[in-house]
Amino acid sequence: MLWSADLGGVRAGAGAPVRIIAAINLSPESFYKGSVAKTPREALEKAELMASEGADIIDLGAMSTAPYLRTWVSEREEASRLIPAVKLISSHLQIPISVDTHRYGVAKQALEAGADILNDVSGLSDVRLAKLVASEGASLILGARGSVDMGRDPIPQLRRLLSTSLEKAISEGVEEGKVAVDPLIGFFRGGERPWHEWDVEVLRGLYRIKVLGRPVCVGVSRKSFIGAILGLDRPEDRLYGSIAAAAVAVYCGADVVRTHDVRETLHAVRVAEAIRGSLKAVKAGSVECYVLPPLLEGDALELFTRIGCHPVGSTIMSRKARHYILLLKGVSSPVANVLKQEMLAAGGEAAIPAVALVGGRQLHDVVVMGTRSQLERVVEKLKLNAKYAETLSGDFTQLAEAIEKAAELKR
Repeated sequence: MLWSADLGGVRAGAGAPVRIIAAINLSPESFYKGSVAKTPREALEKAELMASEGADIIDLGAMSTAPYLRTWVSEREEASRLIPAVKLISSHLQIPISVDTHRYGVAKQALEAGADILNDVSGLSDVRLAKLVASEGASLILGARGSVDMGRDPIPQLRRLLSTSLEKAISEGVEEGKVAVDPLIGFFRGGERPWHEWDVEVLRGLYRIKVLGRPVCVGVSRKSFIGAILGLDRPEDRLYGSIAAAAVAVYCGADVVRTHDVRETLHAVRVAEAIRGSLKAVKAGSVECYVLPPLLEGDALELFTRIGCHPVGSTIMSRKARHYILLLKGVSSPVANVLKQEMLAAGGEAAIPAVALVGGRQLHDVVVMGTRSQLERVVEKLKLNAKYAETLSGDFTQLAEAIEKAAELKR
């Protein structure tokens, strides 16, 4: 099923509530000291509390992955922190355990010790991890890692990275139905754009990552982009910003939220989830049908390509996928009538006031509804009218320019 995954026995994505992953750090060097458990016993106590507060999954990390900190420890040290905690928690709690590591040796020991999910922020930089997950029948959370252009739209770039890792996982035998993807908020820095603006744009476009057909996991808890927005240097001061960011992430499409503060975050997530509503999916016999959120042209192009459409056809169809509704003000009666006829001829529609049908030169409000492709054809017709309409030439030119700018038809 699209947008649905079995994460350690917990169903996430379509048809399931937004899931909460509780983060416990076993690394003293972690950026948020409030998340650190110094001993396996302390980790168990934290896990018990978080489970009682509503966590669906416990995530354990023994080496911080914050890109702006020097947090490297040896593989032996990471394993010595992680494995005892995995064993203790798995023997005391009936809750899936995720391990945050990109090292094969550590991951192997953790899965053998009782972990159910590999949370790999490296995007399978070591392909042996995919083989390990497949052989153990484990679940996988794939992080987006690789080179990006910080000055460009982040979503297509993150999809590219995630798609490559997803294909790698499937080719090595990982069940697609056990994989979720993570755009890795806070991991991309440098370049023209301030990193916190990148993170904000990623959160705004989370629903566009769903083109990959996998549930989207996101971690915003106490992260530095919240500090940059609020002017708060200390992670300890970012609780309220974290709650707000988690709610927005859910509203924008997140299926799984990773947090250090389960109770507070869960309340915000449930409210955001109720307002957002669920992805509509129906099944009739062997046929499944999903109502997709609005997609940009590039999103649609990738979707068509993923289902196997011809590249040329995909490009043509993608220009029809995005639907625009434009409110135009100050359109004269004769121009409004021409606009309506041209929109109808192109396969779109234009709503004009009844009084505009009787003629005159009054100015009106008009609502135009159509795809990018339809608007492009109509703009060309309006420009053609401007050449021959004499007294109405300026009106047609201004209308064409307004539609062209609003729909960003020129590139």
